[in-house]
Amino acid sequence: MKHKITGDMVRWNSSIYEFNYKMRSIKEDEEIELSINSYGGDVFLGIDIGNTLKAHKGKVTVTITGIAASAASILCMGADVIKAYKNTQMMVHNAWTIVMGNAKELRKAADDLDSVGESVLASYTHRIDADTAAKLLDDETYLSASKALEYGLIDEIIDAEPEEVESEMFQDKAKEFNAKLSTKEQPVFTSTGMSEETLKQMFAEFKNEIKNELQPKEPEKTAPKQNLSALFLNLK
Repeated sequence: MKHKITGDMVRWNSSIYEFNYKMRSIKEDEEIELSINSYGGDVFLGIDIGNTLKAHKGKVTVTITGIAASAASILCMGADVIKAYKNTQMMVHNAWTIVMGNAKELRKAADDLDSVGESVLASYTHRIDADTAAKLLDDETYLSASKALEYGLIDEIIDAEPEEVESEMFQDKAKEFNAKLSTKEQPVFTSTGMSEETLKQMFAEFKNEIKNELQPKEPEKTAPKQNLSALFLNLK
């Protein structure tokens, strides 16, 4: 079964609804290939889908095509194999919430977040040790594909172009990520029509030629001196 989850991790997301629908009829040992491009959302939804994938008897492969952040990174942890395009990202952080109320309610909300944090931490510890995971979560860490591979949070890097990410919940973060994708080095052309790189190469070669010219050379062998009087006599 192949499927893609994209956008925010919320239950009314159509790609998540379709995933749950497909899982009702899938064979228990059928292979699943799931691609993900999400900035996250509901942590318990991420845990739910991650555990659903982990409990599936068939091989599960998840591929990150843009970013797997927050709850979306937790979803990935349910896979047997996690792949990522070479210029994608994974982001992990501690759970957060929006809360209002009196002092007692605010203190309780903090305690609740500590409890949720234990569940979040446990989602990663089958791949990395708890201390390392806790440090990454505390620092709200963005991991390149190579760094995620180094930590063991993914298994393989594949060579392809990443996708832009869509998000209503994290619009600013999504725009920031997409802006990085669109910023690619372009060749700078001069008024001569040559690229700046070509000109640099030409100047480098010209510089080497000048250096070669300035290097001391072996004295040229001169012809033996002739007797001038004999030379004039021969010319008569």
